[in-house]
Amino acid sequence: MLQSQYVTIDGKRIHYLSREPSAGLGKKPSAELGKEPSAELVKEPSAELGQELTSDNTLFVLFHGFPENAHAWEAFIGTLPLHYDIVAPDLPGYHLSDPLSEERQYEVPALIKRMATFIKNVKKGRKVILVAHDWGGAIAWPLTAFHPDLIHKLVILNAAHPSTFTQSLIVSKQQRVKSQYIFSLRDKNAVSSLISTDFKLLKDMLGEAFFEQQWDYASTLLNDWSQEARLSAMLNYYRCMPQDIPPVDASDEELQTIHVPNIHIGVPTLVLWGRNDLAFDNAVLRGIEKYVPHCEVIYHETATHWIHREFPNWASDRVLAFI
Repeated sequence: MLQSQYVTIDGKRIHYLSREPSAGLGKKPSAELGKEPSAELVKEPSAELGQELTSDNTLFVLFHGFPENAHAWEAFIGTLPLHYDIVAPDLPGYHLSDPLSEERQYEVPALIKRMATFIKNVKKGRKVILVAHDWGGAIAWPLTAFHPDLIHKLVILNAAHPSTFTQSLIVSKQQRVKSQYIFSLRDKNAVSSLISTDFKLLKDMLGEAFFEQQWDYASTLLNDWSQEARLSAMLNYYRCMPQDIPPVDASDEELQTIHVPNIHIGVPTLVLWGRNDLAFDNAVLRGIEKYVPHCEVIYHETATHWIHREFPNWASDRVLAFI
């Protein structure tokens, strides 16, 4: 059973779901999606407790994307054998994790620092397999590049590497077309616009079938989106993203001014990619071996951007074979 826990970093709590040995000590099961556990029953890990929880198990750390939360991983978690330990945080500002104090704290370098500290807190001597999707991947790629000592292996699901994504914006008009939605999320009136349209843009991203088939989880998302402060925190990831999105018909002169970051990753990496992704052109993977030399890419021919929920068994089979 998944347990609901918190760790505090720089005065802000990160909530996470865990499946770990002894994780139930002083914890309340996360039986109801989106329900915050009683403060009396949830104790943040202490140094002493950290020693008790030390194990030789492999630890999966799962980073979700926009506009989801940690419960996005429940189907995937259910496919993993019980001898693996699992931690799935709500990213800062999402769901039950505290919003950060200032917008600039959502800049990628600050998020990398915060989430690296989170991994240090939960790692407890175990080998970490970092699995990340969408915005979780946008953090996981550079986190692994700058903190390779924390990560044993990296698994990415439909999240473009920052170097190849930026390159694709230059060379692929189709990618520029697919990225135009970002302007709506970065707009100063995005919160009020999303609320006034009953979150049409976000619902369209996830697809009509999602709300019909996974209502319990979907209802937690609708509740999160309905809270203006939380929705604004989620949008801060886009407001602070390092890449500027060029116009669809940007001139060659404009495109040549775009800086391509040089993010190299040395740890073994697996990329699982649904080909029917509405957010990414397949060009985003072109040349990835230049930046990630120990990288294996496996495509799913019918999966969309939400491969972790659509095909959890397919994904876990390939992750388990990889590790």
